[in-house]
Order: sequence, then structure tokens, then C-alpha cells
Amino acid sequence: MEINRELFEEQRRPRFGKGNPERMRLAFWEWMIRGDSRTSTDEGSGLARLGIVSRDGKLKSGHGPYRVRDLFKVPPNREDGPIWNFDRMGATCTELPDGRLVCVGGEHEDYYDPDFCIYNDVVVFGPNDQIEIYGYSKDAFPPTDFHTATLTGNRIIIVGCLGYRETRRSGHTPVYTLDLSGYNISEIKTSGEMPGWIFKHDADFNPEGVITIRGGEFIHEQSGEQRHRRNVEDYALDLHSWVWRRLTNRNWRQFSICQEDKALFVLERHPEPEALLPRSVEHTVVQREESTATRIVVEGVSVSLRVGVSCIEVVVEGELPNDQSMRLAEEVRANAESAINRRCILEEI
Repeated sequence: MEINRELFEEQRRPRFGKGNPERMRLAFWEWMIRGDSRTSTDEGSGLARLGIVSRDGKLKSGHGPYRVRDLFKVPPNREDGPIWNFDRMGATCTELPDGRLVCVGGEHEDYYDPDFCIYNDVVVFGPNDQIEIYGYSKDAFPPTDFHTATLTGNRIIIVGCLGYRETRRSGHTPVYTLDLSGYNISEIKTSGEMPGWIFKHDADFNPEGVITIRGGEFIHEQSGEQRHRRNVEDYALDLHSWVWRRLTNRNWRQFSICQEDKALFVLERHPEPEALLPRSVEHTVVQREESTATRIVVEGVSVSLRVGVSCIEVVVEGELPNDQSMRLAEEVRANAESAINRRCILEEI
């Protein structure tokens, strides 16, 4: 498949569909997915061997936007708009019994990238190398990322989303169904005690028709600002009644440490988790979970420390006396301040 400059300019930008769905017959988009070849030498799941899903779960384009910008001499200018592509985080890819792979939404990079975009499309890979791309109006299916997709019968249940800041509704949990016979998407009105605007979570399905949601984060409104808060509760959605039920009541205390000037914890302002450990509070280091997080035990209670981009998160995963919890969080704040030599502010969220 050859893509010339004229076709590139005509089809390069993301666009919403005009129906529910609209079959998007755009040669450039398919070329971006396929690349020069769909073969892959990756080991792992069937999806990875097809070259669609990488080891870390991200979707992969045959051609990435940076390569295409170089090919068509398009500088990375945010004012010029993003280039449509299939290199995505926070998408889902569901393998069906008939061999189809159904990929939903996802985002390319973060807001600072010239090709940042949150997608609301559905890309279907057929068993014989077919590719079908379906678009939707923004009202039918808004841009969706970091959701879960649960296969049940001839439909996929889509739960949660991060989405664009202006579309988030604190306290509400978006739920959609994708009909696999025609790829129509319907919003589902749910009730009960829902997990809120949740994303990056896990979903389990049982034969009784219940989806259980665990982990992830949700959007919390505080002082007129949107804050990310870790979800520490489990929730169940009954697919017969569409009623949510909260299964746990942990209510773990969570603290947020931010720089006073709202700067990010990057480069020279990125403290190592070990530098945050309290000195006056007796504790045991359980494990370093990853390069940005560690876990300690204080008086038999597990405490998670995680260095994010915008804040440092401290979660007390159990019951500690109030003064002990506050002293622990305050010492982490002071250690962060000392490590980066910048004033830091502690808040309980």
C-alpha cells in the first residue's frame, strides 16, 4: 500500500465518526496499523505474536507518528494537530472465540506530546488479516482510555475511563456496551454505590453475570481541583439489574505531597523512594515494588509510598493511630523537601 503526500494530508488527523458506528475506510489509518508487515518475533500471548500488543500491554502501530513525521517532513508542532496512529496506552484488546480481536480506544502519549490524542474508535482484526476501523460520534462514545473490557456473550462491557479533563464527572462511573454483531455502542445507566470516575482498574467476571472492579484510581474533586486518588475498595456491577454494590469498607487514609510551586517530580526533582523513608518512625521495608514505589510496615500495618509525576502518594493500608499516621506522612514530606531542595506541601485526600 502506497501513501502519497496528498492522501496523508487528507487523512492524517483523528476524527469522530458520524454514526454509531461509521465504518472508517481510510487508507492512511490502515497503513499506519499495518506498517510494512504485521509479522512479529515477540514471544508471549497470541496477541503479542501477531504484533498488535506489546509485552507491556500497549497497542502498536506498524508506523509510529515520529517515523511518519520524518517521512513527510512534518515538524512536531502541537498547533498543527496530532497524527492518527495506533501506538496507544490504556486501550483494551479482546480476543473472541471466532478469532477476531477487538481493540477499543486508548491514548497516544501524554498531553505534552504533539501527537497526544484520546481515541474513541474500535479496531477489529479479522482471522484472515482483515482490518476494520469503526468511528463514533462524541455523544455516542466519548474518547475512552484506561478502561476495562469484559466479554460476555455477544457483547463487551466497557467500564471506566480517564478521558479528557473537561469530560470527567466525579462520582459517576461510565459504562458502555459494545454489540459484537454490528459494533453499535450503547451507554448504560447504572445505579447504586458505584466506584466513581475510575480508571487503570481490573475487572473480573463470574458466570452469575457480575463484574467485580478492583484497584486502579479515581478522580476526586477537592477544593475545586481534580485529584487522582487510589481506589482501595472493591465494587460489583450486576449485569441483570445494572446496580452497583460496594463490597469492602477499608477507608484507608491517603496523603498527597506536592511541590509548593506545582512543579513536577521529574529530572533533578525526582526523589528515590528510599530517600523518603521515615527515620523517627520504626518500620520495616517489605519490598521495592518498582523504580518509583516501595512498601514498608509500621506497627503491623502496610504503608505504600509512590513517587508520581505530580505528587508523592502515601497510603496507610490499615488502621494506625491518627498521630502515628500524621507523623509518618509529615516525615515523608520533610524528606521529599530535603531530597529535592524545594518546598513541599502535605494534604490528606
